[in-house]
Amino acid sequence: MTTTVDGPPRRSFRIRVLQHEPDPEPIWPLPLPRPAADTWWPGASPAPVPQPSAPDPAAVQAAHAAERAEQRVIGASVGLILHVIGGRVPAPRLARIAAPQVQRYAAAAAHRADLRRGVGSRRPTGPAPGDRVCSLRIDRPAAGVAEVAAVCRFGERVRALAARFEQRSGQAPWTCVALRLG
Repeated sequence: MTTTVDGPPRRSFRIRVLQHEPDPEPIWPLPLPRPAADTWWPGASPAPVPQPSAPDPAAVQAAHAAERAEQRVIGASVGLILHVIGGRVPAPRLARIAAPQVQRYAAAAAHRADLRRGVGSRRPTGPAPGDRVCSLRIDRPAAGVAEVAAVCRFGERVRALAARFEQRSGQAPWTCVALRLG
């Protein structure tokens, strides 16, 4: 350290310049692939390019119909889970469509104070007008797996709901194996 008479001590630093230049990155993978020998000769015809075949309209319609049916099933399951969380339906009703840990989570969420609200009668008839699924998005990360993100309304409150559904043989078409309420 260097001291001065008029102020606080100053530190002296040494800066050393390093001479380094990184290796340039190749623009394309090396070595370059060689084209077929026929295309280099004058007058040679290029190799035929395969044309994509048109999909069968009946197969496309059948695939769309199956996808819409699965979306309806998953949407109805999310609606039932919403009614359980809202306290309108008892949790054992989820036994057909949900794993036991999901049933326990939904039953516990039904007792959350931020989701409860006063109801005039002891036995409400049907869902409250404000309890509903506002939007639903289904992603398919793998075959037999559907991940759901939903925005749900509980009275005046809006919550996010995330769920994972899996297809299991011998059970209902889609089983909810994970559920989280935001």
